Amino acid sequence: NHFHIAGIEAYPDNTVRIYNRWGVKVWEVQSYDNVRNVFKGISNGRVTIEAADKLPQGTYYYVIEYVDENNQKQTMVGWLYLKKD
Repeated sequence: NHFHIAGIEAYPDNTVRIYNRWGVKVWEVQSYDNVRNVFKGISNGRVTIEAADKLPQGTYYYVIEYVDENNQKQTMVGWLYLKKD
């Protein structure tokens, strides 16, 4: 399972950042593609203690920056709820 961003493949020049409820960046990647570069609930941020451990259940916030078809930088923000299996 991963965070699926509908249509992101049309905008390969993108950056996705995930923040916890305190505003600490817990994950970031360039060229998110819903295949290889995906958020699976595991931190890659600088505060990561154990890379194999999933982040705690809860609300996280995302910032998606991408270059659109008119070569303009766009930003989307929102939230996601991470649920432990």
